[in-house]
Amino acid sequence: MKSIFTVLALFVLLVGCNNQNKSDQSEAPTKENEEIKADSNEETQSNEEDNSEKHNDITEESNTEETDTTMDKDSQQADEDESKGKNVSEESDVSEGSKQKYLDKLSSIEKAATEIRNDNDGSTFGMRKSQEEILEKWDQALNEIYQVLEKQLPADEMEELRQEQRKWITLRDETAEKDASQFEGGTMEPLEYTASLAGTTKERCFELVENYMK
Repeated sequence: MKSIFTVLALFVLLVGCNNQNKSDQSEAPTKENEEIKADSNEETQSNEEDNSEKHNDITEESNTEETDTTMDKDSQQADEDESKGKNVSEESDVSEGSKQKYLDKLSSIEKAATEIRNDNDGSTFGMRKSQEEILEKWDQALNEIYQVLEKQLPADEMEELRQEQRKWITLRDETAEKDASQFEGGTMEPLEYTASLAGTTKERCFELVENYMK
């Protein structure tokens, strides 16, 4: 009877050992699976973070490009507006009140010429330099008036004025030579020549403004 109990006890013990081994074997893969799963989750999270950073970088670059494009458009629009403003201003100078504007300007040049003559040192050299400065002012005014008339006058009238202007230049030079010839060979000859040119140019400025400018 004891031998039977002994056999049964050994049998129970063997069965228990087998179950324990199976339990250990099932737990080991489970731990390995958990570790593999954890590594996979970490890689997934890392990939998500990398993709998120890349997306943010692309978004920032896109926003920067859009901002630069907007600034370029704004700058271009500002340049166009400024250019239009200048054109409107130039047209206004030509078409509105130009005649009175230039009459006032010529009067200002007359006053400046008087001051220049009064400020020279009284020497022949000083008077000559003064007349050269005055002539330069009247020449500049004449060229400016002529450019305005080119915009205001019809083509046929402007062509007639060009022919008349050529004749006037010849007359101006001949008059200056005649006036200077009174002092031929003297120190006053070049002074008188320059003064004559200045006086004739001044008269032509007033003539063009009063007779042609609108």
